[in-house]
Amino acid sequence: MKKKKPLVPIGLPISAVILFVLGAVSNPLRQALLSEEQLQTLIFLQAVPFIMIFIGIIITYITIIWIVASLMNGKVPYQIHRTIESIFVAGIVLGVLGMFQPFVFVLYKVGFHLLLFATIGFIFWSHILPATRQADVELAVK
Repeated sequence: MKKKKPLVPIGLPISAVILFVLGAVSNPLRQALLSEEQLQTLIFLQAVPFIMIFIGIIITYITIIWIVASLMNGKVPYQIHRTIESIFVAGIVLGVLGMFQPFVFVLYKVGFHLLLFATIGFIFWSHILPATRQADVELAVK
């Protein structure tokens, strides 16, 4: 019988939750423990909550990618995979064009959001192997 590998290492979501909690608690804790003068001189301490929450968001994104890739690898037909990948690439190109055109400010804002979401989507989608590619990888391992 084939062993099922876990969907995600348990340490990833646990560390994300710990970072979120520490990021939320560190600001009030810092305010209570340090004087106003110390807060003005220790500038780095003001960035600590942001950094903790930002790293927690990145770890959460990695966890989601890992789970979805574990569930979808080898199940998406090759043509559908290529079509979705092409849509993301087109979104990246259109987003760059929208951001670097000098005529309409609305296109700059739309281009920025299109570039952001197309890039995040492409990173996400690039971790999913299409059905034929998964079979090639399994043959290479044997």
